[in-house]
Amino acid sequence: MDYDFDCIIDRRGTGCIKWDFMKKYFQADDMVPMWVADMDFRAPPEVVAAVEKVVALGIYGYHGVPGSYYDAVSGLSFKHLS
Repeated sequence: MDYDFDCIIDRRGTGCIKWDFMKKYFQADDMVPMWVADMDFRAPPEVVAAVEKVVALGIYGYHGVPGSYYDAVSGLSFKHLS
């Protein structure tokens, strides 16, 4: 699937910590914001569709975590982080 990662989206003025709080935290607003992992490109259409499907239910309660989640995570190796 092809996604447009070249489309620049200006998120200043949207409450984005990356851009709108830089001055507060660093007393400067002309820096390259490499201090937070916040992307400035749109989510893939499949992700937007999945979120819209959940939002359309109109009920935002707590959900349990399925066993498949733990199965997937338990197979991961984090040794490269140490």
